[in-house]
Amino acid sequence: MDWAKNVFVRNAKLYQLVLEGMWERGEEDAVAISSYLGEEGLGGCRVLDAPCGIGRVGIPLARLGFEVSGIDLSPHLVGAANKKAAGFKLAAGRATFFVGDMRDLGSKFAPGSFDAVLNVFTSIGYGPEEDDLRFFREARAVTRRGGLLLISGLRNRDYIARNPSQNVYEESGKLLVLDTYSFDSARSREKGVWRFYLKRGEEGGGVLKFAGEFPVDIRVYSPHELVPRLEATGWSVKETYESFTTRSPYRTDRPVYALVAKAA
Repeated sequence: MDWAKNVFVRNAKLYQLVLEGMWERGEEDAVAISSYLGEEGLGGCRVLDAPCGIGRVGIPLARLGFEVSGIDLSPHLVGAANKKAAGFKLAAGRATFFVGDMRDLGSKFAPGSFDAVLNVFTSIGYGPEEDDLRFFREARAVTRRGGLLLISGLRNRDYIARNPSQNVYEESGKLLVLDTYSFDSARSREKGVWRFYLKRGEEGGGVLKFAGEFPVDIRVYSPHELVPRLEATGWSVKETYESFTTRSPYRTDRPVYALVAKAA
């Protein structure tokens, strides 16, 4: 987790710009997740968003009638999330965000506190595999029997193994992030560098100013690898999708996928 803490905690103000640029996407994710939960008889249910970042998914869900709690390791991002929730004038308790570790949810929440737990935007695999197992166990403990775990944006090992060298980017009004990856097939880890550039000049264009470079090291999973790990920690996998927006079946030629598991 050292590299992740460096990006999301020590350089949280910089990473906030990434999340701000993804706010509209978070609203779209919230609508798709709301629709799915509604079809499962969980409309307006108690939801845990882990990790929550600036609340880009949790706050739109709260505005759609859900009772949302969020947890994130970054005090800065949690502060931004609570400030945004206040700005939307949500009813008391509708969206509340806490500083904490997703691997230790029991220190913040009682057993069976939630009907659904969300993990959005590929935050699985940031540490050793035991960290992922700890999160799955902790998520199961704070979810009532029959509740759901929704994971989306999972980086897809099946795709990455066929495309081992990748260059991708994320762009917002104030920031450009260039990502360079290579794949360690023996360990199923994607290693690379995130390079951040601030946009300067009129309307954030014209000039790029280098703002930081961060090494990354992510364990990536195929569904067949993730399913037994979830089952070993108290979950029963229901579906795998391309995304919650399309709900198309999982495909090996897509870079990310989504998964739903039920608390056994």
